[in-house]
Amino acid sequence: MGEQTLHAARRQLFWGAVWLAAVLILTKAYYLGLPKPHGFADVIEYVRSLAAISYTDLWFVAGFWALARFVVALLDAWPRAVKVFSFAVLSVAAFFCLYAVANVVIFGVFGGFLTYPLLALVGDVRMVRSSVGAHLTLPVASGLIGMPLTYGLLVAATHRWTLPRLQSRAPQVAACIVLVVWTLVGYGMWEQTWRTRPDRRVAANSEWVFLASCWQAIGRAGTVRMPDQFSADDLTDFEPIGANQILPVAIRRAGAALNARVRAARRPPNVILVVLESVAARWTSLNGGPYETTPALLAESAHGVVFENAYAHIGRSSNSLVAILLSTYPKLDFREITEQFPNLPGTSLATVFKERGYHTAFMTPSDMSWAGWDKFLDHRGFGQVLDYRNLTSCPEMLTSWGVEDRCMVDAMVDFVGKERSSPFFLMAWTTQTHHPYEMSPGVPELNLLKEHTPDDWELGHYLNVIHETDHQLTRLFDAVRRAGLDQDTLIVVVGDHGQAFGYPHENVYIQGRTAYEEDVRVPLLFWFPRGYPTPLRSKSIAGQVDLAPTIAEMAGVTAAPDWQGRSLLDDRQTHRAYFYVAEDSFTLGVREANWKYIYDLRDGTEELYDLDRDPNEQHNLSITQPDRCARLRQRLAAWTEANRRQYEKVKG
Repeated sequence: MGEQTLHAARRQLFWGAVWLAAVLILTKAYYLGLPKPHGFADVIEYVRSLAAISYTDLWFVAGFWALARFVVALLDAWPRAVKVFSFAVLSVAAFFCLYAVANVVIFGVFGGFLTYPLLALVGDVRMVRSSVGAHLTLPVASGLIGMPLTYGLLVAATHRWTLPRLQSRAPQVAACIVLVVWTLVGYGMWEQTWRTRPDRRVAANSEWVFLASCWQAIGRAGTVRMPDQFSADDLTDFEPIGANQILPVAIRRAGAALNARVRAARRPPNVILVVLESVAARWTSLNGGPYETTPALLAESAHGVVFENAYAHIGRSSNSLVAILLSTYPKLDFREITEQFPNLPGTSLATVFKERGYHTAFMTPSDMSWAGWDKFLDHRGFGQVLDYRNLTSCPEMLTSWGVEDRCMVDAMVDFVGKERSSPFFLMAWTTQTHHPYEMSPGVPELNLLKEHTPDDWELGHYLNVIHETDHQLTRLFDAVRRAGLDQDTLIVVVGDHGQAFGYPHENVYIQGRTAYEEDVRVPLLFWFPRGYPTPLRSKSIAGQVDLAPTIAEMAGVTAAPDWQGRSLLDDRQTHRAYFYVAEDSFTLGVREANWKYIYDLRDGTEELYDLDRDPNEQHNLSITQPDRCARLRQRLAAWTEANRRQYEKVKG
């Protein structure tokens, strides 16, 4: 009787493992969606991708099964204990099925699986609860209930229909072969494609991620939680201008003199807004760095003001576009907001100028169909929108991202040179400074490296393409002067986000992976000879949402009441910058005066830096400054709540 019970338990555990593996693969397939029905090659590609993001699940199941078999072997003298243990193992496996479905929802919100600090956070912050709750649709709820039940029925059926005395090891051998083949296929696809994808964390095993985070939380005393309570005044940082009782405000000091010169001018100023793709402040000479990459902008800064502490809100171009153009904070998740909300409510900066009789245009040497930019900009006040298809001076693509920045500047020069009786607003977005940092044909490469970094080859190319784009912008400034518009034109140059090359933080590369300065601090220049006859440099903290109100102020027009940013010319309130990361980690950050605070929601860890003394962020002061950290964490909690309120009524 005892031997029969032992065999039955082994059979149950085996089929329990098989069906658990099937469920985990099925949930990953749900994440991928249905394969493209274009041919056999597409199906093979789909299967390879599925293997890439699920082979770790199979190894987790194999380890879980092996551990269960080991315990059953230890209990073989106690048949009743074997039965109880087998039932417990299958119950845990059924919970794993439910947990796998739940983590598809969690991944959709945070771009990563549930961790212990994140589980604690769901009970703390309303934004997190609401974001998760919004994804609990009827199909998801059905899966949460139905998947564990289906799993139990499948295990019971296969166990019952398998011959009780069947001692063949063929099923186990077949399972081992499948495990090895699936792993080889999956690992090959992971190395080929999935390693560099922004959603690569889906390849992890969600159960192991949670268990590992619990172990880390037990062994680490520094885990902190975001508060649910904060001051009502903390929300004023995110209120629309029309809801803020302080605004509109009179511009004082330099702002008052600037406004007077604007009013006395013969006509409203033209406005040119240039966004530098993937350009961090660290790698430019505009911000006093060691790299002589932007000599033209540095020279032109003698006729304007440089904001040395300007920040992108996230290392993602689409979300920066929304922040710059609509003066609104992007949604705190890991999706491209232009695709997610193509009809996002908000007043465009271009619309503000168009309603005042300005000619408006948007230009980029890239592809406007990427991330739905064409649809997003279709109704944002631009009378003309040009991408690489319309830039006739460059018929050949430089990279898969687009043509040379020179081609865009050609079109900008033509636009500036046209005779007009009314002013213009021109927005341009470069692309050549995006990876792979391809130089223009025939342009010699310069040695711009001034210090050793772990990725000198990539950094050297990157610095050279910044230098080339800077050189092309010289033609834009010259065109404005030739047209006699230098006293009637405001030119704003800003980076859309940063770029990292393993220095000064090791193992940090490309964009948007961290909230460190090389990822989020960007150059910002306001060139306005009429308003700034002598050069100025400002230490004020600036975020991309502040650009539209500042540009409007400088141009002498009224800011839109729904803008969330604040004019940088207003010195009566404390300026702060908020930013976040939704890639390898889900991180929130805030810059206030000389202090920069970073909070990792998944790990429950925090960092605090005094940037005046530690600009490279090498000395974490969070342990010695707990009160300051707690206060800044409250500000981040207020941001999550304001962001939740902002987007809970927005439909895609």
